[in-house]
Amino acid sequence: MRSAVALDPQTPIHAFVLDHWSVEQGLPQITILGIAQDRAGFLWVDTQTAVARFDGAQFVTFDRAGTGIDTSMLSATWADPLGQVWFGGIHGLLLEHDGRFTAMGGNAVNAIIDAGDGTPLLATSQGLARVRNGRIVPVRGYSGPAYSLLRDGSGWWIGGLGRLCHLAAELDPPAATCMQQGSTGQQPAAITKMASTRGNLWLGTHFGLMRVDGNRIVPSGLSPDLDTTSIESLLTDRDGVLWIGTVPALYRRLPDATLEQADDSDIAHHPWIQALYEDHAGNLWMGTHIGGLYRVWNGWTRRVSLRDGLADSLVWSVVRAPQGGIVIGTNSDVEIFDGKHVQPLIAGKALPNPSAYELYYDHRGRLWIGTRAGIAVYEHGRDVTPPALAALASWQINDVRESTDDDIWIGTSGGLYRWHEGVLSRADPGTSVAAATIRSILPLAPDHLYLGTEDGMREWRDGKLSEPAWAEPLRGHFVSRVAMLAPGMLGVATTDAGIGVMVNGQLRMITQQDGLPSDNAWTLDMLDGELYVGSIAGAWRLPLAQLPLPGMPVQQLVPQLLAGEERATSLHNTHCCNGGAGARSLIVGDEIWYSTTDGALGLDTRALGAQPKPPRAMVQSIEHEGNLFSGESFDLRQGARDLAIHYTAPYLRMGSVRFHYQLEGYDAGWQDVGARRTAFYTHLPPGKYRFRVAAALSGGTVFGSEADLAIQVEPHWYERVLVRAVAVLLLCLVIALLVGWSLRTQRRRNARLEAQVTQRTEQLARAIERLRVANLALAEESHTDALTSLHNRRYLLARLPDVLSGDECTGVLQIDIDYFKQVNDGYGHAAGDAVLRALGRLLTAARRGSDITVRWGGEEFLLLLSGVDAAGALSIAERLRRDIAIQDFTDGRGGKIRLTCSIGFSLHPLAMHADSATFDAALELADLALYRAKQDGRNNCVGLVAARPLSAEILTTPFASQLDALLATGQLRWVREVP
Repeated sequence: MRSAVALDPQTPIHAFVLDHWSVEQGLPQITILGIAQDRAGFLWVDTQTAVARFDGAQFVTFDRAGTGIDTSMLSATWADPLGQVWFGGIHGLLLEHDGRFTAMGGNAVNAIIDAGDGTPLLATSQGLARVRNGRIVPVRGYSGPAYSLLRDGSGWWIGGLGRLCHLAAELDPPAATCMQQGSTGQQPAAITKMASTRGNLWLGTHFGLMRVDGNRIVPSGLSPDLDTTSIESLLTDRDGVLWIGTVPALYRRLPDATLEQADDSDIAHHPWIQALYEDHAGNLWMGTHIGGLYRVWNGWTRRVSLRDGLADSLVWSVVRAPQGGIVIGTNSDVEIFDGKHVQPLIAGKALPNPSAYELYYDHRGRLWIGTRAGIAVYEHGRDVTPPALAALASWQINDVRESTDDDIWIGTSGGLYRWHEGVLSRADPGTSVAAATIRSILPLAPDHLYLGTEDGMREWRDGKLSEPAWAEPLRGHFVSRVAMLAPGMLGVATTDAGIGVMVNGQLRMITQQDGLPSDNAWTLDMLDGELYVGSIAGAWRLPLAQLPLPGMPVQQLVPQLLAGEERATSLHNTHCCNGGAGARSLIVGDEIWYSTTDGALGLDTRALGAQPKPPRAMVQSIEHEGNLFSGESFDLRQGARDLAIHYTAPYLRMGSVRFHYQLEGYDAGWQDVGARRTAFYTHLPPGKYRFRVAAALSGGTVFGSEADLAIQVEPHWYERVLVRAVAVLLLCLVIALLVGWSLRTQRRRNARLEAQVTQRTEQLARAIERLRVANLALAEESHTDALTSLHNRRYLLARLPDVLSGDECTGVLQIDIDYFKQVNDGYGHAAGDAVLRALGRLLTAARRGSDITVRWGGEEFLLLLSGVDAAGALSIAERLRRDIAIQDFTDGRGGKIRLTCSIGFSLHPLAMHADSATFDAALELADLALYRAKQDGRNNCVGLVAARPLSAEILTTPFASQLDALLATGQLRWVREVP
């Protein structure tokens, strides 16, 4: 894993990865005034209340209570080559060394840079100063307040009040040459920030960005906004890119003079960036006034989602097109990505169901599109679906694989089908429901397949279906992917039992207990000797050589997590990875693409690179009886023999750090403790010990340089050798017998108890996981109407807070089937139920991805349409009314039934502030509109909407009693289709 060496100028700002830390992650306060990185690798962050030191995972706060010195409101920070950190603020200069702070006083310090010899040069309220022999001394040649400093090859630039000065280092005595700010009709501006790029010197003031033109100070000319906005921070990175932080936005000027502005969605609205810093690895750190600390880096993923033109962010499948490009199956259609742009390929309405759940190109270049309700085949944009495939219209298509020419295997929720020489046949008749749900197909030969089902593994061979003997541990588990990892090595992914490796007829299951991020795995892919797995915990990788095979001893794995929800500090979590069908992942060259709930995610394995060198471990302090001591050595003479040793390893790149430690003379071996940064020891016996600790990167097996600490525990008087010798001589025989018998008994008892605890813990873990999966399924069923498969009122109540929290206008449609009682009376309730199921399928097919469709009761349905106005709601209502009117419903006797419906709708919200009461009012208006539609002769659509936000008094009174008055005053109006 490696971070970028500087941020790629060719990558747009929105494509960078942005990580965020605030008070919830340990930052003492959200306002960041200064940032610097010291020689050891720690990041020092100045906040309004205190200074914090960050090791990449934890913040250590240095405030007045801990240091005895006021560390608030420090805005200037500089780390010197010796490992010391200098801080400046309104109270003068502070020095930090090994965690100890010294107040050096002096005038207010506005900026600190390297004077050229590894000592600090200070810009103060009274001019320039340096530190000599522990004292602050003035620098001659410049007078007046100095607000910023910048070093060049021949001296220093000094930002003053309304002027910019240059002080040559070689002159003796030194003398500054200055240029004055041009006449702007305003008071002189203090030059508080400076940066240089290839021939340009940029000046930041509270009145805007300026630059030096010859011997004049002029507006920057980059943009009118920058020339009139307060410049809060400036930085030139190692690629010559100028970063500009303001209150409203972040900007960067590229080496080709292009100016780019970050959108609100890239960071935050009005981020107010006060500090910019590029660390040793090339990552950009941003300190904001109201949002805490951010890290920006290139990343190794790219996402194709709504911002790139994708119509629906929920992606089920990805496949490589024969002519190039990536075909993306979304919940609403099929689209194609050419590397830069997304274009529609096949509309959802042209498919049996809009959800393109599975994609597959056969050897003739035909695209097989498996949906949640049937399959379609397209060739050069034309629908060439054989009519016989209509038999699959009732099933969800989970996998499509071609074994030979025109020999296509289709895994569905209703069994395994084979399309061979123009004939569709069921290949697994008589199997159980779970085993008939085929999730993954691996062709080994024309008549030999491995099948992953929702009830473990099956093998289809020469027309016979069986469960392989080696697959018995998978029985009852959801097998999501079957793939060959290497010759003779089969990989099996499951949703709740980890991953399996089968070699020579033997299966080895690898789970979270072996170190996997999760027991869930949706997909397996092999690339350059690395196993890549997509799961609900994210995408992770592991060298195939480290994967334990059947018969190998148990070993703890350390996979490298690459993207996913577990990156808890990420502002834009890299959502990965989605379930779906067989095409949920795709290898294109060195990239692996995953289907996710937020578009298609491309993982660039080249950008991952090799593991960097692990960081050096450091002992920070020893805690004894509530007191902290430095981490050099420790002599424990009094008090309890309990110690807490705090250690760390500063690592500011992406990825986590894990540790192992050993107390020589006490621990039998190294203790692997993961990310924990404290070692606890209690009741230490007297003696001399050495504590050793080292760090490794997550996903790596090599540990970095160790840190050690000498510890001596002095014996009490009764623990001294002479006293013990006398006691041993008196009791040695009795004690030897008792102790020997007791230890043997205790060891046997402990061994039995540990075996029982281990066995029951494993049983409980498996039971809990099964219960969790069952609860998820039960929760989904409780939100679904059993007859129509639409959502029910319980689902609407659960989603209602999300609906009310949005800013978009929502259409509320009530649909009532006209004279539905006549269907039940004339044809029977079985025919009526069949009609309702058909209506449910019709409404599901017509639903947009963001809409909510609910069976409201009986023959009534409720639709919530996001992002529509009155005209849009009327258009959708009319389309639904016409679709229902032209639909032929079966009467169960070979005949057809024609139905009509009446639709009433309203718009939500009705007031400036939306809540459940205003939603109930919108429902009431939709109900009144439905009543009017029935009064007008049924089979029509009527809307009742508010012309402007309604008052609380109107909303708390039933609309029926005041309807005429509200219509007369124009506060409500009818909406109908114009004849």
